[in-house]
Amino acid sequence: MKEIIYSPIEFNKPIGAIRNNEKKEIRILLHENFKHNSINLLLYNNTDKSDVLKFEMKKINKITDYYVYSTSIDSLQTGIYFYFFEILDDSKINIVSKVNGEAKISDHIIPWQLTVYDEEFSTPDWIKGGIMYQIFPDRFYCSPNYHAEMAVNEIERTKQDSWYNIPNSPLDTKLYSAKDFFMGNLDGIYDRLEYLKDLNIDLIYLNPIFESAENHRYSTANYFNVDPYLGNNKIFLDLCHKLKDKNIKIILDGVFNHTGSDSIYFNKESNYPEIGAYNSIKSRYYPWYSFIDYPDKYDSWWGFDNLPTINKENKDYIDFICNEENGVLNYWQKMGASGWRLDVIDELPDSFLDKIRKTVKNYDEDALLIGEVWEDASNKVAYGLNRRYLLGQQMDSVMNYPWRNAIVDFLINKDAAAFSNNISEIINNYPRPAIDTLMNLLSSHDIERIITALGVDISTVKYEDSKYFKLSSEEYNKSSELVKFASFLQFTLPGIPSIYYGDEIGMQGFKDPFNRAAFDYENIDMELLEHYKELTSFRKKFRDNFITGFKLIDFGKKHIAYLRSNILCVVNLSDKAIIIDMDKSATWIYGNKEAYMTEYGILIGPESYTAILLNEKYHSRDSIVFKNAIDRS
Repeated sequence: MKEIIYSPIEFNKPIGAIRNNEKKEIRILLHENFKHNSINLLLYNNTDKSDVLKFEMKKINKITDYYVYSTSIDSLQTGIYFYFFEILDDSKINIVSKVNGEAKISDHIIPWQLTVYDEEFSTPDWIKGGIMYQIFPDRFYCSPNYHAEMAVNEIERTKQDSWYNIPNSPLDTKLYSAKDFFMGNLDGIYDRLEYLKDLNIDLIYLNPIFESAENHRYSTANYFNVDPYLGNNKIFLDLCHKLKDKNIKIILDGVFNHTGSDSIYFNKESNYPEIGAYNSIKSRYYPWYSFIDYPDKYDSWWGFDNLPTINKENKDYIDFICNEENGVLNYWQKMGASGWRLDVIDELPDSFLDKIRKTVKNYDEDALLIGEVWEDASNKVAYGLNRRYLLGQQMDSVMNYPWRNAIVDFLINKDAAAFSNNISEIINNYPRPAIDTLMNLLSSHDIERIITALGVDISTVKYEDSKYFKLSSEEYNKSSELVKFASFLQFTLPGIPSIYYGDEIGMQGFKDPFNRAAFDYENIDMELLEHYKELTSFRKKFRDNFITGFKLIDFGKKHIAYLRSNILCVVNLSDKAIIIDMDKSATWIYGNKEAYMTEYGILIGPESYTAILLNEKYHSRDSIVFKNAIDRS
């Protein structure tokens, strides 16, 4: 029996973050035997922890042995707030904090978060409920229709002699610099259109395509040219138009924190006719960079001297990127890009991000802006500053690494309570418009592929063994089944599921560069691919149910159940069947095992993932919500 029960995403109205013109009701349960005279909620802004507001909570009800206390908070200014509770009796004050996700008496204040965002904040509706596919352009498909033109740094590039080679790495290449190319191209994406349509893709996220000395192309050489190995600007323009005719859009990777050292702007290798910052202090581009000892010592991203960092407060550079007539952003949007994924936004000042959003949205208010953030983006502190990525003036949303990690942990450790806490944290902290457009990934170009992460304890594999590492047949079979569970969660939780090219066919790989191998057309796991086709078809068929909204219904030791509109989604990792106590008539619509409607509730099979269509919209009364929370305690 718990003395105190509190769940911000179950008890509060509205759930989660609020607009700056909304009120918030917060409710908490206190056991009748817990000695107390009163209870207060204390609230403060993350910019001034000394200015604490106190709200008296009133007893409004009783559910079994628990009193229900409530208070309302009037509209607040945009920002991040934190709160905790104090319980007073005749002799002392008890502080109630968030301890491992639960409300407990604590000597230390560990607060819950309340996010207040701009009332005008909205995100593009066209992608909500949709499906994303991430492509590393050099490694997806090499169309024979395009013959690559010679690159400026051609002599430094290596063309792999087989599509199926393992990418070069420091393990086999002295002074490795990511200059081996597999010659994938933009025409190759269009050649694979039917494949993408079979996966019901709505949006393609392309890793960088701009001219660059390296295969990853995060070392931009020319912001206004497609790399000649990939194609040219006209091919990109045509690709965008042809894909839009098939209801598929493209967003580009915007790398605005640094350029390449081998670029028009820096020109360390003197491959370009322009006078770069490295060539002369009189160069237009010299003020863009920060030199320590000119010209050979300069600030660079994480010390990589091929990636000199930009002074993002330089007005000329900001105008170069954001000018609404001839800047980089609008140039590519006019060519057909439907938005941007912004690289390493922790490195970009707020003023720059504000300007980027204004520029992008002024041209196309439906353009999508996704930021690369690895942690909870709502309360991120970078370089000592509280960032405001999701308050309405910067990003639409972010890459959702926290949920990716939560899914992997859940499938390996089978701890549904921890998984529920991890999911609830983001649901509570992020604004609804951002939640609806989260980029929900299982793999990316920066982390291990999901089948590898679920198949082996990656911490036990030495780096020198990672090049040739493959799961055993037993490990692969077990992991491929877990990938099906992982993808079900990815496709049914709020946000946009993003398939990293090749995950759907069982491609393996540790971190860069082994997670960036060429698409393996000779080794396709047809069973896994069929799973993805069925899963994407299920999401497409019921797309309206996945546009917005989320309600946690139940979780036990090894299972979790949640609602997306009137679809009940259940994952049961136990080796025993469970009953979900719902009195609605329903129909099983998707999963690896059929669910059955009984007089006792919905019977969910062991080791199963399933989706059930409720014939009537589910409405839970407060008394039921509180009672379920009490029963779990």
